Amino acid sequence: MRFHVGRVVVLVAVAISAACGPFRRSGPPDAVVFFKNDSPDQADVYAIGSGGAAQRIGTVFAGRTEILRVPTSVTGGANRVNIVARIFPSSRVVPSGPFSLAPGDTMNVTLAADGKMMSVLPPR
Repeated sequence: MRFHVGRVVVLVAVAISAACGPFRRSGPPDAVVFFKNDSPDQADVYAIGSGGAAQRIGTVFAGRTEILRVPTSVTGGANRVNIVARIFPSSRVVPSGPFSLAPGDTMNVTLAADGKMMSVLPPR
């Protein structure tokens, strides 16, 4: 019986330390993009910061809205970002155009039903 109590105590201690780990993160929070895909096709979504390197931030299926996090490594510096959707099954690319997005900010991005343009609006 004592062996089982010791094992339970160790498991509880590990669970508590693992649960507290994510809250110790330092630095500014990531920016958030609510990406709405009104097109009939799946879209891979990328964020391009002022450095010019594209970073994939998620995939949004047709007719869905997903919450995508834009890391501070992309938004840092000039706080200018360009969201780009790569449409499947083609390799067509639809850019949003550059807009301001600072760490911790939120923005609504919608891919149009025809899959040819995106709109960017601040949240209501």
